[in-house]
Amino acid sequence: MRKWILFLLAGGALQAAIIKGTVVENQSGKPLARTVVAVTPVPGSPGPSVSARTNTYGTFEFAGLPAGSYLVHAARRGFMPVQYGQKNWRASGTPIVLDADQSTFLYVRMPRFASISGIVVDENDVGLPEHEVAAFRNTRPPRLVARAQADDRGIYRIFGLEPGNYLVRTIGRQYEDGGYLPTFYRETQRVEEAGFVETYLDQDRPEIKVRPIPGKLFNISGSVDSYGQPLLVTLVSDVGRETVTTTGAFQFPAHPPGPYELYVEAPSDRRGNQSMGAYLAFSLERDMTGMRVPLIPMPGLTFQFQGLEGPLDGAGIKVLSKRIDLAGEAPPEPLKLINGATTVLPGRYLFSFAPNAAYVPMDFRGCRGERPDAGRADGWIEVAVLRPCGTRYVVSTKPGGIHGVVTGGAHEPIPGAPVFLEPYDEITRKRVVDLRSAISDIHGQFQFYGLVPGTYRLVSTFEYQSPETADIDIMTPKVIKVEEGRDQQQDTDLFVIR
Repeated sequence: MRKWILFLLAGGALQAAIIKGTVVENQSGKPLARTVVAVTPVPGSPGPSVSARTNTYGTFEFAGLPAGSYLVHAARRGFMPVQYGQKNWRASGTPIVLDADQSTFLYVRMPRFASISGIVVDENDVGLPEHEVAAFRNTRPPRLVARAQADDRGIYRIFGLEPGNYLVRTIGRQYEDGGYLPTFYRETQRVEEAGFVETYLDQDRPEIKVRPIPGKLFNISGSVDSYGQPLLVTLVSDVGRETVTTTGAFQFPAHPPGPYELYVEAPSDRRGNQSMGAYLAFSLERDMTGMRVPLIPMPGLTFQFQGLEGPLDGAGIKVLSKRIDLAGEAPPEPLKLINGATTVLPGRYLFSFAPNAAYVPMDFRGCRGERPDAGRADGWIEVAVLRPCGTRYVVSTKPGGIHGVVTGGAHEPIPGAPVFLEPYDEITRKRVVDLRSAISDIHGQFQFYGLVPGTYRLVSTFEYQSPETADIDIMTPKVIKVEEGRDQQQDTDLFVIR
């Protein structure tokens, strides 16, 4: 009996597919140990999602996989994540199709992120020790990406950058003999006059010399009436956030002139004291010492969900939130609503109706009457929450939908193809809500649910992981009018750059 069991197990193993391979550094070809390799089945394939780290020789192996289509990803600290089969770093990976007894070997090359290096010098070209430098995406307004600190000779290196155009700017710094203002590469404080630095994978852009302009910096300090309760005080500028823990007094190092925001948070404690907070926006033009910041109860925020035919309890509805400040947007997270209510730290927020198969937002009104841009209530909507207030979503229980098949040049279905759906304004020719994406299954089928009525553009391609509106423009997208309560079929051809 035991022999028969072993025979059956061996027979099953012979019918299993295998994915194995080697991960190497792109430039040198050296094996990369401890790289995380993940194998994910295309929707509809029976296989599991599995992952493992490469061994000392950079090799990996996944045995016992059912027949099907799989996507392979590799990630390692200091390297650009790679999807097997992608044409370039912006492209999507292509699936591997395996029969029941097939084995395939993959050779995965991982490029390093781009970097910018140089020196921070004073007016006499002498290196400034431990001076901080920041890299911003060359957008309007510029978007902070990374910071680095120079060494004792003023030499810095900013790493972990995607390819693209960046602005390099020093951080304001006070030394014993004077201060230096934030200054862009090319010795200017104006973003319009700043020089940009173009970066490429596997390359370092060296010799980017930045000479900060001497100037006066100002002190920021004060106190909060905390009654002995621990506090988090956060100072925000366009180059980041600084947080100190205190029971009352706070102080931040000298800062350059400009706009700032101050947040104070006192969480609820075991004695039942309610959450308290404060928010203050100000322009720093002189020393601001002795500030007195009053705490107020965290503002109560309520969400009312109004159906087209009457009130809804909103039990199955989720709302996403992102706090926004001068440093940018915080990561999104779901609001913890209890009977449609919660408390938040005073400040500015972006709210979005989470995708839902049963409900779609038709309209929104914020605390101060804020309305959605372009009339689309399914996007991120900015709301200022400075005191207790209420918001309202008008919701439909008849969402729209789109489904279809991705086909190739010979009209064959394409499995594992990225499909993108762009909410679009035909008048302004702009994207009005976040791009939605899906992966076609083993039969080439895809589906989008929970769609708000409106205009959308549909494309499918392996050429991009997340195409911009300009990228979609060249793909001859299908323009679709989504209607309330209707699930439309719309097949699409796979776009390929020839």
